[in-house]
Amino acid sequence: MSITLQDVALILGLQIDGPALVGNVVVGAGRRWASWPDCCDDLLGQHPERDVIYQDPFNPRVSSKFRMGQAQAQTCLPLRWLRWTFYRDSYLDLNEIDFWRHVRAYILFLMGTYLVPDTSGCEIHLRWNQEFIRQLPTGSLSSYRDELDGLLDSQVIWEPYTSEVRSQVADICLSGEAIWLARVPLVCWTRVEWHLPDRVVRQFGLIPTTEVQPMELKFARVDGRGKADTDWMVYHLPYIGLWEDR
Repeated sequence: MSITLQDVALILGLQIDGPALVGNVVVGAGRRWASWPDCCDDLLGQHPERDVIYQDPFNPRVSSKFRMGQAQAQTCLPLRWLRWTFYRDSYLDLNEIDFWRHVRAYILFLMGTYLVPDTSGCEIHLRWNQEFIRQLPTGSLSSYRDELDGLLDSQVIWEPYTSEVRSQVADICLSGEAIWLARVPLVCWTRVEWHLPDRVVRQFGLIPTTEVQPMELKFARVDGRGKADTDWMVYHLPYIGLWEDR
């Protein structure tokens, strides 16, 4: 079992087909924004202020202060701040500028929690006690693997997205159907992850074989910490080329 582009499109409603999610360095002296807080102010309308106490919209008794990461460069946004700040019961009364700011915040939150979470673990701390996480059976990788290994064939819905399901979703969810089975690297700034649908072909109504190609043997994930000035379009150029040839 694996997360596929089909899952991302049909569950999250995100467009999956298009240019690689990477660009040139735009923050720093002589660039579009002088600092990351300036970037946030422009695209989101605000950034976390260290001295401001923020209120949890879901629990008025909970409040917190936030800052943009531990480093002096201030390159991170707290996911909880995004959720608290941009949550609204309705978005109908927003003007166009504020609406797009909320859209950007929502996409950032999805990327940081579900699609390409980083190594900070800030989202994990909200759900589990980090100190004892390895002692909890529900929080360990081996526990999940054991549960999956114990499933019977009859307990798995191999093709969850039936024609009836697909007929009820928005057009954007089906716009990238042509690449659901593409075996390509997915590029998101510092991160590259391989999309390997050939390991879960039963999800697409196909018959699995034992001739599954291994992932790139020399593949290694990159840690983006301390690389604020790295031009990731150049760094990941080989992977971007593979994605563009999908």
